[in-house]
Amino acid sequence: MREDGVTLVELLVVIAIAAILVGIAVPGYQALVSVNRLAAATNDLVTALHLARSEAVKRGRRVTVCKTDGTAAMLPACAPAARWQDGWLVFVDGQTPGVIDDGDSLLHVRIGDGSGLTVSASNFTTYVSYRPDGVSRAPNGLANGTLRLCLAGVHRDVIVNVTGRIRIAAGTC
Repeated sequence: MREDGVTLVELLVVIAIAAILVGIAVPGYQALVSVNRLAAATNDLVTALHLARSEAVKRGRRVTVCKTDGTAAMLPACAPAARWQDGWLVFVDGQTPGVIDDGDSLLHVRIGDGSGLTVSASNFTTYVSYRPDGVSRAPNGLANGTLRLCLAGVHRDVIVNVTGRIRIAAGTC
């Protein structure tokens, strides 16, 4: 009489091989997820900047992208003490530059997702405004600056030149 099946030794060998393969695959998968999260956050920020620039030109008014804290969904307000990774707002900025006043129209809200992303800024410390001619302005009056998004040792620089155009550069943190 013949019985089909596997022995305990064969089963343990298969489990050991599976564990080795999973151990090799998981770190690569985590790196892939981190790179995709960084790309998504970069795309969100670039989209917000493009929206602000195009709306400024279309409406003939200043449009601003400012950083906000996590409460922006309930009470939209620019928060100079917040961090860019906490979120940002895009709004038609009719009165005080970088401040949502009465009569300003909110165009877009993005709240941070707590993914470990960090964002640092040169020149654009609290907001980026676009004039009706499409040129950007920082709070200090300069027209150009960089927002660096960093996650898991990889970064993307969102670089705004003096005419308000945007480009992206990659590197390591």
